[in-house]
Amino acid sequence: MSRMKKWIPKNLKELSQLATELKAEKHPDFPAHALVKKKFKDTTANDLTKTIIYDMYHIREGCAYRINNGAVYDVRRQTYRKGVQRKGVPDIIGIINGRFIGIEVKIGADRQSADQKEIEKEIKESGGVYFIAKSYDDYLEKISQI
Repeated sequence: MSRMKKWIPKNLKELSQLATELKAEKHPDFPAHALVKKKFKDTTANDLTKTIIYDMYHIREGCAYRINNGAVYDVRRQTYRKGVQRKGVPDIIGIINGRFIGIEVKIGADRQSADQKEIEKEIKESGGVYFIAKSYDDYLEKISQI
C-alpha cells in the first residue's frame, strides 16, 4: 500500500486531520464514527518525538526511528544500567529522499549537551542533516528547508 499524502500539513490540527483521512482510506469498510481520531501534541518531548516520527513516515514518505539513550532500571539488580547507545546520538534518526536526518528534540529549557554538539558536527561533516526541534512548528520550518 502506498503512503501517498494528499497535502502537507501546516500545523498540529492539520496533521491530525490528515491522519484521520489517511486512516479512513486505509479502512474503507469502517464507518467514519468508528475510526479513532489521531491527536498529536508537542507539549512534551515524548509527544513531539511521536508527532515528528509520524510526520516523517506518513507525510514525508521517509523512514524514522526513535533512539533511546537513557539508563534503564534493572529491578533484579535494583540499579540503573547505562544505555548502550553512544552519548549524544539524536532522539530521532531517519531518511527522507535519500538524505540522512538527525533530529534532537528539546522542550522548554532543555539545552544541547557537549556530546550532542559533537554528534551534530559529525553528521553535518558527513553530509547529513541535523537540527533541534523545539515544537512541531519549529520542525516544520526546518524540515521544509531540506
